[in-house]
Amino acid sequence: MKTLKIKKKLKKINRKFVPQINIRKLTKKIKSNLDLSYLTLKKKKKKKKNKKLKNVKTSAQLKTQKKLREQILKQKKREKLAKAQIIKTRNHERQRLKDEELKIKKQELKFKEEELKLKIADQKLREQAEQRLQDQEQRKKDEEKRIRLEQKRLRDEEKRIREASEKRLRDEDQRIRDEEKRIRDLEERKRLEAEQRIKDEDQRIRDEEQRVKNLEEKNRLEAEQKIKDEEKRIKNEEEKKKIEIEQIKIKEWEVKFDEERKKKEEEQFLMEENLREKEEERRKKLDLNFKDPDDKSSEKIN
Repeated sequence: MKTLKIKKKLKKINRKFVPQINIRKLTKKIKSNLDLSYLTLKKKKKKKKNKKLKNVKTSAQLKTQKKLREQILKQKKREKLAKAQIIKTRNHERQRLKDEELKIKKQELKFKEEELKLKIADQKLREQAEQRLQDQEQRKKDEEKRIRLEQKRLRDEEKRIREASEKRLRDEDQRIRDEEKRIRDLEERKRLEAEQRIKDEDQRIRDEEQRVKNLEEKNRLEAEQKIKDEEKRIKNEEEKKKIEIEQIKIKEWEVKFDEERKKKEEEQFLMEENLREKEEERRKKLDLNFKDPDDKSSEKIN
């Protein structure tokens, strides 16, 4: 309701501040006057051109031309003054309109502020009402949640009791089964132990027989090994004797070879001595022969 009242007040203020001067009509009048003046000037200019074409000008024509010029200047001055007046009135009207618009805007701003305050108050009331509703809904939800939690707790308690009783029954059944299994395992263990004792006895007898066999085999092998060792020893002794004989023969051969080598060396030495002596004799003969011809030649000279 208050917003409607504010809008009505704004409309009334806008109607009061309507401008009294109609700018459009004034501009139309000024334009029509200017158009008429321009038309007259154009006609006069055309007449001037026609007169210029004529070579002879009268004094009356010169006077009329002068008057026309003065009229044109006056008309231009009037137009300038009219334009200046129009611009001044337009600026004044614009400034007045701006001032009026500013007043209107200030009024509108005040009304908007009041409207904003009303909106804020309305918003606060709405928020408070919504908050109360939300609080009621939250309390309702909390109550429902508490009821659900209580129901869940009761269900969990019932489930726990049921599971505990079922577990107790399962544990009892398991204990009975375990006891029966323990008895069966004990009987099975006793039976297996008796069978194992019989098997162990049989294994012991077999091991004893095997031990006796192994001992006999060992004695037989040892005897055979002794015979082989004896035969090997005899063979080694024979081989050793053969080697000693061979070594004696080799030594005898070496002695013989050394004697023969020494003998050959002595013979070689004697031969070399003979050859050396013969060479000496031959050299002496040559020297003698060489001296004899010299003596003969000297005798001939004498």
